[in-house]
Amino acid sequence: MESNRGEGSGTERSTGGSAGLVDRWTALDRGWQALALGLGIVAAHLVGQAL
Repeated sequence: MESNRGEGSGTERSTGGSAGLVDRWTALDRGWQALALGLGIVAAHLVGQAL
């Protein structure tokens, strides 16, 4: 049984522009979102300290 309804998987979706980024972000589990956000904040803090 093949269900090909025209809906692409995560790798087949359009990744151009911010719409693809938003789709990827909302597809993540809340735990992964928190981890990515925390790492981004730590990275921004380290860059700020280096300057």
